[in-house]
Amino acid sequence: MKYTPEKIFTKNLILEPIKVSHAALLFTQLQSDKLYTYIPVNPPESIDKLENKYERWSKGGSDDGREIWLNYAVYHRSIDSYVGTLQATIQKQGNTYIAYEVFPHFWRQGIAKEACQSLIDYLFKEFKLKRVMAHVDTRNIASQKLLQSLGFSLEQTLINADEFKGSKSDEFVYALASHK
Repeated sequence: MKYTPEKIFTKNLILEPIKVSHAALLFTQLQSDKLYTYIPVNPPESIDKLENKYERWSKGGSDDGREIWLNYAVYHRSIDSYVGTLQATIQKQGNTYIAYEVFPHFWRQGIAKEACQSLIDYLFKEFKLKRVMAHVDTRNIASQKLLQSLGFSLEQTLINADEFKGSKSDEFVYALASHK
């Protein structure tokens, strides 16, 4: 169950399917510690390691066929710069999750909303999905507001969902149902 994503164009953005060559283009922006405040990963250690990750991601799905992966580098046309990354994981058992990163220099400019909305629309149209979900750390107010602005509803709270950076974290599970 693998898939080759296509480019997605919005008013201001191009969502480019992740390729190995994106590693060198995104590496420096991915070094900001601010990106990792609420997620249990650290900045990539090297361009080589990021290339390996992107090579895996560009396969379009898990080796066991249980997941389709859509991973994008988000390019802003008028700024002429990459401004973040975007992901969707479609699981064979029926759940679909999105995740997003906008580089700190570009926060609070509507980029995450435009990118996520275009991906969600694509998922509902292309895959005929009934709903899309997102997990967000309960401390990440900006992400909660973004998801709510996209029409997501809070479905569940996961206590002690993760442990990283020396503390436990709780997560909210948000979901958005297709309106079609």
